[in-house]
Amino acid sequence: MFSKKNQTFLKSMLFFAFTLSYGCSTLQQWGGIRAPELSVQKVNIANAGLEGMDLIMNIDVKNHYPIGISLPAFDYNFLINDHVFLKGENALNQSLSALSNNQVQVPVHINFMDLYQSLSALTNEDQAGYQLNGNIHFDVPILGRLQIPFEKKGQLPLLKMPKISVKGLRVDSLNFTAAKLSLDIEMDNPNAFMMLLQNFSYKFSVDGLQWADGNLEKNINFDKHGKSNVSIPIALNFFEMGQTVFNVLKKRGSFPYEFDTQIKFKTDLPFLENVDIPLKKNGSIQLTR
Repeated sequence: MFSKKNQTFLKSMLFFAFTLSYGCSTLQQWGGIRAPELSVQKVNIANAGLEGMDLIMNIDVKNHYPIGISLPAFDYNFLINDHVFLKGENALNQSLSALSNNQVQVPVHINFMDLYQSLSALTNEDQAGYQLNGNIHFDVPILGRLQIPFEKKGQLPLLKMPKISVKGLRVDSLNFTAAKLSLDIEMDNPNAFMMLLQNFSYKFSVDGLQWADGNLEKNINFDKHGKSNVSIPIALNFFEMGQTVFNVLKKRGSFPYEFDTQIKFKTDLPFLENVDIPLKKNGSIQLTR
């Protein structure tokens, strides 16, 4: 009896002999040997954020040949709502031993800004249909380069940055030594999922002078497609900051401001639990009483 190793060796020799004798086209029709077989298992979301995400297609590959083969590359087309959004060819640099199977991954990176610029109608949608198709490339001794197709369809969740606006600055109380103010912030969640505000660190300056530097720790729910307001308390001490700030508050009108913040959200999406958003805004703010 031959060992398993010797049986594989004999099959390989027969494979080469048959190929040289009858040619490649006849080999493909030979009932005992089939071309490599692909089976798409699932598509996972990875490295998800509000700016982009990766779709990773997992494909089982079976090698029916009695010899080892290599998988140098794959090509792909990624369609959104039947429009080609991405296409290309990437290296795989994998191999399969004789009569074995393995799993390969086909990753595609989606940049949401690029997607919305290409298909502007998607800015008002929560998801879009996608189709990922292409070919796995195989290098087979004697036969040369083969291409086996794959395809998968599904729904792509569309993520968007929340819109954060500085709405106004209110004077709650004012005397000759101190003042209490409220900085009103509006947050607009354009997504189809809830966002929970967990931490809000900020720096706020008026006319080049820093008025506030703090951290707001509140659990505030931002419902899907909803707006919420956050009020940041600001306490000013004129003995520390000088008479100039008091004079500014006595005036009416608008003033130049700068607002730097780092916001941490938690979502109810399984692939996007936490979101950190740095934000810098500047402009003119109206002081009200």
